[in-house]
Amino acid sequence: MIATLCSGNLGHNLTYLAHIDTVPPGDLSGWRVEPFGGSEYDGRVYGRGAGDDKSSVTAQIMALICLARSGVQLEWALQVAVVSGEESNGLASTRWLRESGKLSPNFLLVGEQTYNRVAVGERVACGIDLTVWGKSAHGAMPLEGDNAIVKMAGMIRWLEEKLPRAWADKEHPYLPPPTLNIGKISGGEQWNIVPRKCKIEMDRQLLPGETRAEAMNEIEEALDEYHQVVEEINYELFTTGDVASNINTSPDDPFVKRAHQALINLTGEHRSLTGYLQTCDGRWFADDGIPIIIFGSSNPNVAHSPDENVEIDQLIEATRFLALLAIRPVGI
Repeated sequence: MIATLCSGNLGHNLTYLAHIDTVPPGDLSGWRVEPFGGSEYDGRVYGRGAGDDKSSVTAQIMALICLARSGVQLEWALQVAVVSGEESNGLASTRWLRESGKLSPNFLLVGEQTYNRVAVGERVACGIDLTVWGKSAHGAMPLEGDNAIVKMAGMIRWLEEKLPRAWADKEHPYLPPPTLNIGKISGGEQWNIVPRKCKIEMDRQLLPGETRAEAMNEIEEALDEYHQVVEEINYELFTTGDVASNINTSPDDPFVKRAHQALINLTGEHRSLTGYLQTCDGRWFADDGIPIIIFGSSNPNVAHSPDENVEIDQLIEATRFLALLAIRPVGI
């Protein structure tokens, strides 16, 4: 869904973008509330997607409605784009909207959980698979085989120890160092067979300027060292799909300065610029030469977790900020 409010320059627009899809709730025993019930208590709304990313969807739509009802004359076009598919890479939604020309912002604000702070950079997810092979044998005679799951356990520990050392000199003013998450593991055929094969799927978060090839090379160098000093391994690294560029907007950009000042004016407090640790749909516009910021209510720490929530006061504050930002244009 794309809604446009315009009383001025239709060819010059500010776009607010947020996604309505969510991840599954996972194990329901970890929830104190119904994941899709939208429970409200203690000044918060609880439920899957309350923060990621329905709070931003709500704030952006309500800002547009408030501006439309007020009759304020905007000097540019304000677009609100509500998309789906962000949690499954955004290829058929946001990326398609950009490539088809249906979204061509001059300034872009992506709604994500930043605790109502202006974020100017992000890390981008890079999926990497690692497979190791061993040798099958009867489960009663494990020494006759070579257990691939056990080998993988040693390799994981090795990577968790070695890779942070390779990242020691990688810095960004608004982002923490790179990370590697072992998100999924699979191996073996059944309980009484020594497993011949084990595979893990990893999430390598890239800083601005890092490449997929660089990340792959770091892992390969660490595993080759493991092969030399610990035990022989027969492994394969695999990666596929698109890795978009990171959002990495200069803090000196006029749009960033305008947004930051609007937030100070609204709240009466100085909230320093920040970075977004996750990956957002704004990455599909990162090479377009436009300023992009990330802003939204809710604590990013509760995303994808049980009892996800957003503070109602913070949601209202975000709505007011988005309306205020749209009223005073930049660069026209």
